[in-house]
Amino acid sequence: MAHRFLKPDKPFDVRRWPGYYGWTILFFGTLGMIAAVPGSPPGMSVFIDGMIVALDMSRADFALAYTLGTITAGLAAPFAGKVVDRWGARATGCLSFFALGLILVYTGSLDHIHAWTGAGAVFTWMPYLLVFIAFAGIRLAGVSFAMTTCRSMVFRWFEGRRGWAAAVNGVVLSLSFSSAPLLLNGLIVRLDWQMTWIAIGILFMTVMTALAYVFFRDSPEDCGVEIEQAPKTRDRSVRIPIVRDFTGPEAVRTRAFWILASGLALNALIGTGVSFHIVAIAAGEGLGRSTAVAIFLPIAIFHVSTTLLLGAISEKIKLKFVLMLMIAAQTVALLGIANLGDPMWKWVHIVGSGVGWGCFGVMINLPWARFFGRKHLGAINGWVTGVTVITSALGPYFFGLSAELTGSFTTAIALTLILCPLCLIAAIFADNPQARFLTK
Repeated sequence: MAHRFLKPDKPFDVRRWPGYYGWTILFFGTLGMIAAVPGSPPGMSVFIDGMIVALDMSRADFALAYTLGTITAGLAAPFAGKVVDRWGARATGCLSFFALGLILVYTGSLDHIHAWTGAGAVFTWMPYLLVFIAFAGIRLAGVSFAMTTCRSMVFRWFEGRRGWAAAVNGVVLSLSFSSAPLLLNGLIVRLDWQMTWIAIGILFMTVMTALAYVFFRDSPEDCGVEIEQAPKTRDRSVRIPIVRDFTGPEAVRTRAFWILASGLALNALIGTGVSFHIVAIAAGEGLGRSTAVAIFLPIAIFHVSTTLLLGAISEKIKLKFVLMLMIAAQTVALLGIANLGDPMWKWVHIVGSGVGWGCFGVMINLPWARFFGRKHLGAINGWVTGVTVITSALGPYFFGLSAELTGSFTTAIALTLILCPLCLIAAIFADNPQARFLTK
């Protein structure tokens, strides 16, 4: 039984809320997903150089510590999904945001902690440990818990307009992640990287924790309201009715889950690897830091456009076609990043990356409730988060290792290009498992 302070009618009853409360959930849930920005490769890209210098680490060593920390967080994501289903979005959200704030304050103090521990003179592994703890904590609280909590909560509140909810969510997150390097870089220039981490941490501990308590609710059923439905005039939907609610373990035993997850994982591997090292990749092509960071905004334009279009038509198409488009777009993006110094190829990368991430924003949200039901959405999203977080961790290290061993990122680009057609072929078989039970 929920604690009386966490009951759905505290501090107000959503049944008296003007309009459908799901749209409020969408707003604050999406706001909560921005918790993943500080630890994301686009957000991290502007902190890397300052932290490497302060901690006296090589780029490859820093990327390895980031990778191991992120993998640790990814392995915990399925557990986080179970916690969301058991404790509810409200309690888990409050704890996640407060914990994230604490770890961000710690991250902003790394240079002081490094100095207090002898600056690596006694224990040479100390910088690795400090960075590992920072990024394991950021990714665990910000992605495995906060992101899983918010995503599960939002898409429990939508049925007929789930595609539009995913589009709105994707647009806001696209703008947030794409503008993060510019905004965070501005804060770093004004405050320095240490105070920027600390300021963001205090914001999460206070404002975001309070917002989660006041506005988060688990599901329409818990609040005594009916879930929204699409207008009955729509007759072109390809959606298959939910016949069976899959548990987390049941979902991960299906072919469809792993095909979808593999496509998302590949997109995460490529996207995070490139964005994490974008400054270094651009430098290898003779481009400056400001030019490298500036490509995130035009990418966001194509990201937003793709997300809105797919949100509008998602009920009329099979999601495996969106998966195919995502993989094809990332293939194009890889070809572009390999020739970033050429203006034409730079735009090839921008378009491919934007379309690919636009598809990703839809595919990370829509398939799970449509394919597996809403009842165990937290546990299922936990598995999805775990897969994508782990591969997103491998991306920066994989690309960084390529640069360390060969002097360029070409090897990493070529190897990931080989994986794209394999995932594209597999996507053909990503059909909704509900169809099997419907025929029975």
